[in-house]
Amino acid sequence: MTQRYRMEPINSVGVWFLVLVLAGLLGGCATLPDTSGYTIATIQVRQAVATTGEVVEGELLSAIKAGATTADAASVKHLNSAWASVIRSLDAMVAHAQSIEQIVDAGNKGAESANQVANSVKRLADAVKVDALTVANATVFQLSVETVAFVYGEYSKHVGAQFLEEALEKFGPSMAGISALVQAQIADARRLFGEQIEAQVQLLQTPAQAADDAGKRYGNWLKRHGELDEAAAQATQLLVRGIRNNKADEIVKAKALIADVEAGQKIIAPRLAEYETKLQHIRQREKVGRSILWTAENAVAAWGNAHQQLVKAVRERKPVSVELLTAAVFEVRTLIQRWREL
Repeated sequence: MTQRYRMEPINSVGVWFLVLVLAGLLGGCATLPDTSGYTIATIQVRQAVATTGEVVEGELLSAIKAGATTADAASVKHLNSAWASVIRSLDAMVAHAQSIEQIVDAGNKGAESANQVANSVKRLADAVKVDALTVANATVFQLSVETVAFVYGEYSKHVGAQFLEEALEKFGPSMAGISALVQAQIADARRLFGEQIEAQVQLLQTPAQAADDAGKRYGNWLKRHGELDEAAAQATQLLVRGIRNNKADEIVKAKALIADVEAGQKIIAPRLAEYETKLQHIRQREKVGRSILWTAENAVAAWGNAHQQLVKAVRERKPVSVELLTAAVFEVRTLIQRWREL
C-alpha cells in the first residue's frame, strides 16, 4: 500500500517576514555609490568661483588707477578681507567633499561613519563663519552667527546617529544653511564690486580741477551740456511765441540763440562722445561682472543642492548626479571669459 504524505500549509506570515529580513540584509550590504564625482565638481566650483574674485579686484584696481576718491586703502582692505572669507569657505567646501568621499569609500560602519559625518559638517561650519574683524557686511555677519549657532545645535542633537545615511540626512538642513552663508559672502563681494563701479562713474561726472584731469573728468562738459539744453528750450519757446504773435524781433532773437546753442553743442560734442564711450565701457563691465557674481552664487547654491542629491544617492545606493553643478561651473567660466575680453 502506497503511503501518502500530506504537505503542511506554508505559514505565509513567516515567509514574508523572512523575505523582508533578507531584503534588509541585502540592502544594507549593497555597495555604496562612488562620490568622487561630487568631490571633483566641488573642486571645480572652488576654482571657478575663486576666479570671479578677479572681477571684483579688477574693478577696484581700475577705480584706483582712474583716481576715484572712494577707492582708497580702506576699500582695498575691505575687499581683501571679504574675498579672503570667500576663499576660505570654498576651501572648506572642498575639504568637506573629500571627507565625505573618504567616509563613504570606507564603507558603512554605522555609528563610526555617522560620527565622522557630524564632525565634518562641524568643521565646515567653523571654517565658513565670518569673523567681525573681516569688516563683513552686518547682514552677512549676523547670518554667520545664526548659521553657526544652528549647526552647533544640530551637531549636539545628531552627533550620536547610528547610521551613515541617518547622519547625512539629519545634517541636510545644516548643509543648506552653510551653502546660504557662502552665497551671502559672495553677495557681499558683489556689493563691493558695485561700489567700485559707481566710484568710476562718479569720477567721470566730476568737474576737472587740473589739466591732468582732462581725460578723466567730464563734469564741466556735462554741466555745459545741461546749460545748452536749457538754452535751446528757451530759444524754442521764444521762437514759437514770436511766430504766434508775429513779432519779428523775437523770431530774430530766437534764431540767434539757436545758432549759439548749435555752435556750443559742436564744441562740446567730442568731449561728450568721449564721456559716453567711457561710461558705456564701465557699464558693460558692470553688467558682465554682476552676471559673473550672480552665477558664482548660483554655483554655490547648486553645490548645496548636489549635496542633497548625494545624500539621496547614498540612501538609495545609486550614482551621484552632478550634472547641474557642472553646468553651473561652465556658466561661471563662460562669463569670466567674456569679461576678460571686454
